[in-house]
Amino acid sequence: TGAGSGLGRLFALEFARRRALLVLWDINTQSNEETAGMVRHIYREMAEEAAAAAPGVAGDGEKDVLPHCNLQVYTYTCDVGKRENVYMTAERVRKEVGEVSVLVNNAGVVSGHHLLECPDELIERTMMVNCHAHFWVT
Repeated sequence: TGAGSGLGRLFALEFARRRALLVLWDINTQSNEETAGMVRHIYREMAEEAAAAAPGVAGDGEKDVLPHCNLQVYTYTCDVGKRENVYMTAERVRKEVGEVSVLVNNAGVVSGHHLLECPDELIERTMMVNCHAHFWVT
């Protein structure tokens, strides 16, 4: 979750380099798709490197090239601060992708205000995304 920017994007890119099939969630569709594009670029580069290395790998004792199998990225727009949105999106993922084996719930809200200067709505939103969402996505 939170794959559209910041640490969530960095996690997605690193998991892509490690050949993970990725399911990216973010509240911002556009930035989530931008991350997916970066992931696809990494997948293409790895496929090209594997194809270029494959002819020389078999007989020269070099490190084996990991297979380029099923490297895909899926994107979903989801507001993890809304329980029903999480449950609905999770069900779509189960049907369209399958079971999730590793979950990184990275979505978060930072208000930038001191607690006593924060409006109630922002405090509630912060708690929903930064606390309650951990239970819902799990």
